[in-house]
Amino acid sequence: MSTTVSARPTVSPVGIAGFAALAIVLPHVPSFFHRLLDGDEAIYGSIAVLMNMGGPLYAEGGVDNKPPGIFWVYAATFRAFGTYQMTAIHAVALLAVVATAGLIFLAGRQVGSTRAGVLAAIFYGVMTGAGNPRLLAANTEVFMMLPLTASVLLIMQRRWLWSGLLLAAAGAFRQSAAIQVLLLPFALAYLEPREARLRALFMFAGGVAAGLAAGALLLALTGSPAGFWRWTIGILTQYAGTNWTPALVWSRAQDSVLPFALGTAVLWAAAIAWAARWRRLDPAHRLVTAWLVASLIGSLAGGHLSWHYFIQVMGPLALLAALAIDHALHTPLRREVAAVVALGVVAPALWWGAYDIVEDPLTYDWSPPVAKHELVATYIHNHTKPNDRVFVWGDWPALYVESDREMASRFPGFLRGFARGSGLPPNNWDTAPDVWPALQADLERNPPAMIVDTAAANWSDFAMYPMRNYPVLQNLVSTKYRLVAVVDGAAIYVRNS
Repeated sequence: MSTTVSARPTVSPVGIAGFAALAIVLPHVPSFFHRLLDGDEAIYGSIAVLMNMGGPLYAEGGVDNKPPGIFWVYAATFRAFGTYQMTAIHAVALLAVVATAGLIFLAGRQVGSTRAGVLAAIFYGVMTGAGNPRLLAANTEVFMMLPLTASVLLIMQRRWLWSGLLLAAAGAFRQSAAIQVLLLPFALAYLEPREARLRALFMFAGGVAAGLAAGALLLALTGSPAGFWRWTIGILTQYAGTNWTPALVWSRAQDSVLPFALGTAVLWAAAIAWAARWRRLDPAHRLVTAWLVASLIGSLAGGHLSWHYFIQVMGPLALLAALAIDHALHTPLRREVAAVVALGVVAPALWWGAYDIVEDPLTYDWSPPVAKHELVATYIHNHTKPNDRVFVWGDWPALYVESDREMASRFPGFLRGFARGSGLPPNNWDTAPDVWPALQADLERNPPAMIVDTAAANWSDFAMYPMRNYPVLQNLVSTKYRLVAVVDGAAIYVRNS
């Protein structure tokens, strides 16, 4: 008598890889429905254009408080695909997400299983796309996470020199990458025998030093080292102090922290449950737990609390949650676990995907009246020549990108990150005393063909800061410019000549 044994259906590795890639990419499709996804993209883009015109970064080529890596990426992309080519920027950012997910897969496979790696990669891809439109932006965190994740993977493989080098590369995109140094004591204690720890420490430090030296050389070739120190290092304390005000923290927590926590509740529950088994975890899993804690500290340190800041957390969160869920899928409750995880991950992604496609990323969170920025950008484009420079007063660098015009000054906006309209004196890092002589020199060297005053329209709560309160602008406008139009409340001036 013969017995028929039913074979369990299997899925090929190619099919699994294809499904994972689709799950990672789909949440990011809405990023290609909009030219700009937030004001930060406009800042990076407008500065990159000045850099490609020969201006040194952190000087005449544009000033911001971010490290240079993001500007190098934007400038190189614009050189390859065209000025203000934001679709190309979004494609490059998506490639960075996919590559990071690939590294997370390798890490998950190393410390867990192939299934844990696949789950972790999918979780990272979904989390980085399932949020408000600004989460999808080609921002510093997206690019930082690629070398930062590679650094952690190399730590797990005890390749200390290269891990340090890539940590320095991650710091070229965002200062908070430095928090990952806190992993080093854990890694040395868990992964190296006592007699080899000092050598590993020196190898790691040598890699960091080599990375910093390479970055300094590249900065010297493309920007101003003195300006870099002034604008990205010297203002850190002031920047954090400005953000850590109760009203601002609560406002941003409602806009980002709470939705992020709710949308990823299933993954947080799994990760926390796994971390709670600390005493039973093997060294590699403890290292991932430490990575999650350090990343959370790094994402919160600046106090800005925008959703995209938590991309730094999403890598270790995806990995730790995947380890927990992979373990749970070996229990009798595996079907229930799979159903809960699928619902908890897919439902927020579908909701946010639909939302991000239809909403305007620059004004989605505005209460009426909503700025009709496209009308103003069209007016600028139609009433200036391609080589004309434009100056926008306020915090609206998007107008430079949307009108395809270069900035007349090195400052893409003012009172950035400041609680505008709060009644606090506008003593921000980008309105410091040394800003105004530099701004005056820029406007004299590159007289703008048009000045756009968004304070007149109260865009981004800027009505409390009219140009007449700032002598450099008041003297320029009153003597050399005339009002020619008001578009959606924004006052537009052109030169008398």
